[in-house]
Amino acid sequence: MFHRFRRKKARPLAIPTIGETLPPSPHQQQTGTFSGALDIHRNATTTSNLSSYAISTDRITDDRTEERRRERSVERHADPLGLHVIYQPDDGVPAANIILIHGLGGTSQKTWCWNRDTQFFWPREWLPLEPGFEKARILSFGYNAHFASSGRDNILNITDFAKDLLFGMEYGLDQVSKELEIGKAPTIFVVHSMGGLVVKKAFILGQNDKQYRQTLASARAILFLSTPHRGTNLAELLNRILSVSVFNHSAKQYIAELKQNSPALQDINEQFRNIAPYLRIFSFFETQETSVGPKKMMVLEKDSSILGYPDEVSKPLDADHHNVCKYASQQDPNYVSVRNALRSVLRRVSDPVTGIHPSVANETEMSRVEEVLAISNTPEDDYEYFRSRWMPGSCEWIFSRSKFLSWWKDTSNLSRILWVHGVPGCGKSILSSFIIEQLRGKGHSCQYFFFRFGDSAKRAVNSLLRSLAYQIAIQVPELRVQLQKLADDTVKLEKAEGRIIWQKVFTSRLFNLQLRKPLFWIIDALDECEAPRLLLDLCSSISSSVSSLRIMFVGRKTETLLAAFQRIEASVPVDFLAADDTKEDLELYVAREVYFMRGETEFKARVTQKVCEMARGNFLWVHLVLKEILQCHTEASVEQALEELPMDLEPLYHRMEAVLSKSLRPSDRGLSKTILTWIVCGQRVLTLDELSEALKPEFSHVIDLRLTISQVCGEFVVIDSKDRVGMVHQTARDYLTKSSGMEHSITPRIGHQELFKKCITYLSTSNWRTRMEARPFLRYTATTWPYHLGMSAVTLDHSILLALVQFFQSPHLFTWIHFLATIGYLRALVFASQNLISYLGKKSKIDAESSPLTHRLQEKEMLELWATDLVKIVGKFGAQLVKHPKSIYSLIPILSPRTTMIAQQAGQNRPGKGLTVTGFAQQQWDDCLSKFLIGRDCQSLKIICMDRYFVISTSEGTLRLYDTVTCQLSHKLVHGERILSFKFSTSYEKCVTYGFRETKVWLVNERRQIYSITNPANAKALDITFSGDESSIITCSDDKNIRHCLLGSPDRLWQVLAGNQKLDGIDGKPYNSPRRVSFNALGTQVAIAFRGFPLLIWDVEGMDVVGRCERASDQNRSKQDLYSEVGPVCWNAVTGHVLGLYKDGCVFKWHPLESYSQEIRTVGTGISCSADGGLFATSNHEGKLKVWSFHHLTIVYQLSCHTPVTDLALSPDGRRVYDLRESFCNIWEPNALIRLAEADEKSSETSSTTAGSTQLSLASEGPVEISEPLTALAVGCQTGSYCSGDDVGVVRLNRSADPAVTQISQGFMPVDFVIWSDDEKYLAIADLGGRLNVRFIDASGESTSAIDSSLILEAKTGKGLRQILFSHDSEHLLVVTSASTELWSLKTKRMTVTRPNSSPYTRWVNHPTQGDNLLQCNSAEIRIFRWSGLVEIACIKTAQGSYFTDDRGDSDPSRRPSASYPLSPEEDHDTVDEVFVSSSGLHLLIQVSLPARQRHRITRYQTVDTVDLNAPSTTGEVVPIRAQGIPGAIAKNISQILGFTSQSPRRTSYGMLDEVHSEAEDAVAFLDRDDWVCSFIFGSEIAENTKIRRHFFLPQDWLNSDSLRLATVSKDGRFYCPRNGEVAIVSNWLQNEWVD
Repeated sequence: MFHRFRRKKARPLAIPTIGETLPPSPHQQQTGTFSGALDIHRNATTTSNLSSYAISTDRITDDRTEERRRERSVERHADPLGLHVIYQPDDGVPAANIILIHGLGGTSQKTWCWNRDTQFFWPREWLPLEPGFEKARILSFGYNAHFASSGRDNILNITDFAKDLLFGMEYGLDQVSKELEIGKAPTIFVVHSMGGLVVKKAFILGQNDKQYRQTLASARAILFLSTPHRGTNLAELLNRILSVSVFNHSAKQYIAELKQNSPALQDINEQFRNIAPYLRIFSFFETQETSVGPKKMMVLEKDSSILGYPDEVSKPLDADHHNVCKYASQQDPNYVSVRNALRSVLRRVSDPVTGIHPSVANETEMSRVEEVLAISNTPEDDYEYFRSRWMPGSCEWIFSRSKFLSWWKDTSNLSRILWVHGVPGCGKSILSSFIIEQLRGKGHSCQYFFFRFGDSAKRAVNSLLRSLAYQIAIQVPELRVQLQKLADDTVKLEKAEGRIIWQKVFTSRLFNLQLRKPLFWIIDALDECEAPRLLLDLCSSISSSVSSLRIMFVGRKTETLLAAFQRIEASVPVDFLAADDTKEDLELYVAREVYFMRGETEFKARVTQKVCEMARGNFLWVHLVLKEILQCHTEASVEQALEELPMDLEPLYHRMEAVLSKSLRPSDRGLSKTILTWIVCGQRVLTLDELSEALKPEFSHVIDLRLTISQVCGEFVVIDSKDRVGMVHQTARDYLTKSSGMEHSITPRIGHQELFKKCITYLSTSNWRTRMEARPFLRYTATTWPYHLGMSAVTLDHSILLALVQFFQSPHLFTWIHFLATIGYLRALVFASQNLISYLGKKSKIDAESSPLTHRLQEKEMLELWATDLVKIVGKFGAQLVKHPKSIYSLIPILSPRTTMIAQQAGQNRPGKGLTVTGFAQQQWDDCLSKFLIGRDCQSLKIICMDRYFVISTSEGTLRLYDTVTCQLSHKLVHGERILSFKFSTSYEKCVTYGFRETKVWLVNERRQIYSITNPANAKALDITFSGDESSIITCSDDKNIRHCLLGSPDRLWQVLAGNQKLDGIDGKPYNSPRRVSFNALGTQVAIAFRGFPLLIWDVEGMDVVGRCERASDQNRSKQDLYSEVGPVCWNAVTGHVLGLYKDGCVFKWHPLESYSQEIRTVGTGISCSADGGLFATSNHEGKLKVWSFHHLTIVYQLSCHTPVTDLALSPDGRRVYDLRESFCNIWEPNALIRLAEADEKSSETSSTTAGSTQLSLASEGPVEISEPLTALAVGCQTGSYCSGDDVGVVRLNRSADPAVTQISQGFMPVDFVIWSDDEKYLAIADLGGRLNVRFIDASGESTSAIDSSLILEAKTGKGLRQILFSHDSEHLLVVTSASTELWSLKTKRMTVTRPNSSPYTRWVNHPTQGDNLLQCNSAEIRIFRWSGLVEIACIKTAQGSYFTDDRGDSDPSRRPSASYPLSPEEDHDTVDEVFVSSSGLHLLIQVSLPARQRHRITRYQTVDTVDLNAPSTTGEVVPIRAQGIPGAIAKNISQILGFTSQSPRRTSYGMLDEVHSEAEDAVAFLDRDDWVCSFIFGSEIAENTKIRRHFFLPQDWLNSDSLRLATVSKDGRFYCPRNGEVAIVSNWLQNEWVD
């Protein structure tokens, strides 16, 4: 039971009231007196007399009454307060919770008992025995709402009781002190009287308190039993009586709140109506009068007991107010009605039908949704702004329009669109806010958005769709779940093009949900959207939604919009409604304003009539005119003003501007023009605080800026309740920018130039680094100066150029980047780069007309280099920069190439400090993000890219899924035979693979096969896909058959589609076998290319041709000639176009509904289109790769590489290009694509690629040389020199102090091993073919050219080489293969020992302190051998000590073995991956991997002190020792152990800490899960609180799984990491600890 402290017991007045009463005492029955003020909750036999209290209060002191009062008090306190369980299901796991809440004066048990007899406590005695209720837990909530408590300090109210309820639901305990966990099962409330108000208030409080949201999200229904939703007049009477009580009783706040239409009730009802539509509501009301004294009266009328919401179920009960919750038997009709309502709700929650659930959404769920949708603000402010301007009684004309009522009241499940259009200033936005209010008030699910011309972020289709999706997700749990899956797939929609958001969120997810109610969307100011045609084209597909969507667009009527609406009428019902019936609204508005004007009533009426006649329905005109009229002082001046005022807005604006100019003092004119410039040209609306700072220092110390703006800007400017300053209307802005020659005329490009200078000067001169949060104007300047630069006028004047140079050469540049990273808005760097390139291009053209001496070429070159750097900072460091903004000052410049601007400029400010990076010959940025080996024993066939993974199919019958962030192999889907075709569903949750014999369907994230289907014989699939609803799969094969398979059918057989015979031929000519096949994204159409025929598009369902792509050059061919042969084809999933290549190299673009195609000549053999439809890429066998703009068919990026391209793909966001070349995958991330991806969303109908983004990347026009990736790396123990081997068999040596490289050997197979002896005199090299050679290295010379290398041993080891190890003295060489262990003598160059390898999953290491011995380590023991003869001398058992955990879970294998696919040794054995020896030689760190589920392996670490490994005197002795583990707090952070070092950290650069140790200590260096190089001090005992030190992170282009496995550290503290065929060497890192 949940316990809570009770308040001090007050001596109660023995009178019951609203919510509960006492049975009559004998005295009452005999005398007819009344024992209380209001006897509302009484038994039917009770009589009372209200007037008796006023006549004779001494009767209350009657002895028998006092006795009964005391009995009543004992009963009340016997019933517990708080939330307590009255029935618990036998299995202890409730399927639902039923919570009962009593009313005023009631208790948690007796309220529900007939005659207050607990034998009739129906929630405990009857309800659990009813069928369907046995698994429901029943609880009752008690609260101290006894009106008769004495004292005058009781300030409790409904809010306090609601908080008690919430606390009990979240933190309550049952009888055995176990948490109730209310939120884990659906919850139903049964509430009586005031209890209904308590639960409604709990919902309102809970949705605003994150600790209660998840619990309340479980609520499904409320049963209201005579709840006073609108109050009762009896409450006021009761409080008056209590106030004059002789027993020191006091009026109660919670009783006052029950007064009819009290502010508290109105507030609860106003807020609850937004929640109620998502609950099932039952309202039961009383039908009998309740005895109140000698009279009987209705305590609550029906109107007060019913909410009046849509879908509310209301029912009368044959009872008075207090007996609606008490029942005499199980056959009582009232009980039956309540029970049946409860049963229907229980049935729904146990077998739920998709519907809209509570809006109190789970906090964690919504945070994931916000992450996907990148929600920064909601449209609520815009709604409130317009709603506050609504006048009661206005806008109601809309309900008389049949088209509006049809749109609203349509009971069919059809989706439809209504366009409400009107002239500027006619009150359209206020009408929108009114309709939103009405829809929400009636309980409909309503989402809305206001396009705003003054805010560029609120004009984008992207912003609209993300906002709508967020609003729907709050109310629709099913969509919330779907969006969370997008978050799991690392999808980010902030920068996605509108079509992609529409496809990912709406068509593929929302439209497939079966909702109980329609969704209403109100989209205001469509004409102010930057891409209205795009938006309407998207909305034309709402007819495919399973549930009904009702969209209302509101805006000005233009010919463009009219044509767009007419175009979509064929797809979805569209109605047109003119907002022209506003005469009454206009008269109402004018009358209200004129009312405050002085003058006679008759005169006011004449003014009202005149203004309304002149207005012609324009509220804006009226608003401006009335402002002027109300300033007149005589009737004559008013009449004169009316005669002189123009009837159109533009002449009115002209008059306003002229008046303003005359009224301004000369000193105010500059201020007026500056403020108007900020408002007209600002990227978004500024607040008063921001504008105040923007005006400094020219206009400092403005006393009252609000008043000043009204005086110097007149009626052109308005300030809303949020202190945002904006234009009165878009038409006013248009007037000021398009009218010239006036004092307040504003030329936009000149205005933007001034604002740019202000922003850049502010950033260049202000000392704001240490107080960023206190500068309201900072965010605007930091994020919008690139916008103003792009919009500025470019002239011969160098002022803009010089301002840019000053900023980019100052330390403020780094502070600017720091601030952008802090607010998570790095895309501003890309905007800056884009607009810098654009500005410099325009500037160069302008300067060409002037003398070359004035061109400032050096400054321009510097800015061009910075334009490149800004983009690369985002691409290579963006993720880390957002997490660690201060890294821009130190780490990022150091990790950037030396000749870049960021490295040079930061180096000037920090000479000789911090860590250093060497090893790269290329000192500039490159476009190659990563290159990695796919597999040497298989051929890579096809690649596709999704949000979370990119997937490569191989010839061995495997799909390899790689993480798009780390490029690491995540997992494999093993089909078991060569995969002919594969495809992912549109949700990316499923995958289908088609082989020769079987088709398999997989759940991607669960990595398991769910279906296997036998393929038809002799049918090779050319393409396969899922249907739109993912219920079936469809394939087209080389036997000219299109087949489908229903995944839900029991037999799951391939069936040929009806009408398939149409594929036999056309016009009497038979088709041959298809050459190319491609299904569209939804599987509704398929493109098929037959040899000798044009490309045909077939409708899959009807098997009819919907389009033929006939090439223009083929139209004049003879009948004997064949059509041009079509090569690979693909679909644009957004536009429905087909892209393809003809065999002669031409690219074509064609839509099946069009009769013509576009072509452009190129040389290509492969083609792929991006998911957002904006780009496509082509490749050829010569290694050339080109990326094209889909809309313009222009090249935006290209590169040349000597290696042929097998296949290619574009990332969904268009930032990267993936290609397959031989056995490798290359990932390219060029600046040109980043700029395009980060650019503001534009529709294809209005956008034109900016000057900077359409140019070819200057770094990528020529051929690109890709170095062969390194496959082996060995670092010397003495000098820090290193040797590396690559994929073509070349081994090179690099000396630590010499940048030159020496080639040691040249082979023909990839190098697998390069091992250096401890004295660095010998080098062992082994390749993939099993060829082993040992070379003597003579590096006695001072230069690399003096290094001599000679072969001293060559042998053939065979395949399966696992390890090579030199002895300490370099006299012996141990060679371990999967089959044998061999010992070679380097003196005799012969094998001295060979023996079968009985333990292939172990590692060998030299004994750290006994040079003659070596150790063989496995997970449970360490064996000691002598080098001489490889004789075993001891076996040491390693028992598990501290910190050992086995998190494998169930010990079952990762999959079930079979005869065809038995478990491999790697799946069934513990394997020692590596053994690390500490720098001091005192410790071993053994890394062991263990098999786990789903073919995963987990890593465990154990440490051993080498003092325990001394060889015993007796050979073969078994000695037990205890191995320690690494504490979990450290182990969970380790991604990869790098090795041991022996230096101690101390501070040498920004953000580091001083911590100097007198002695060197062993330290373990490792890579953590956030890609940071870290370390911790290592000893015999590693404490749980051992400190982990972070040193530096790895750039994005270093994160290559093949390269990282070779990364290591030397004992002197250098970090070595291969990258693109070179080795990066980071020094001095251990001396620097990073501190955020």
